[in-house]
Amino acid sequence: MRPLPQPTPEAATVDRGCLDDLAGHLLRHAFLRGQQVFAEVFEGEGLTPFQFMVMELVDKNPGITHRDVASAMSSVPSVLTTALKPLLASGQLERIAVDGDGRRVAYRLSRQGRDSFHALRPRIAKAEDRLLAGFDPAARSAFLAALRSIAGRSGPR
Repeated sequence: MRPLPQPTPEAATVDRGCLDDLAGHLLRHAFLRGQQVFAEVFEGEGLTPFQFMVMELVDKNPGITHRDVASAMSSVPSVLTTALKPLLASGQLERIAVDGDGRRVAYRLSRQGRDSFHALRPRIAKAEDRLLAGFDPAARSAFLAALRSIAGRSGPR
């Protein structure tokens, strides 16, 4: 993943109008910053944030179907297919049959995938700490709760 372009000195003087008061605009910039931090922390691992999400979901839900992974990620199945190709090709993920329906496909981590992912997974805390470095614990908790609410995930976890 390429690093985000650095703002030009002139960008500091650009009148952004109402943009810095729009949640969607700020969320987009925060999302891009999150992608950049992930790339820094996981540099050289060949893993994208989207693939990390896939690995986490499959690790926690062995045998989860393609459709359910896509739904849990708020994605469409075709985008998921593209993200899965390198994970399947490298042997990190295994495709398994769904009982009673030969058309549906499900996934589980291979032994290699599980070992590799479990070795990498603790680094996500480093990425989160770097991304949210300006937040004290109470502000961080409130921020995450607000994001869960916006995302429609404010129920039990």
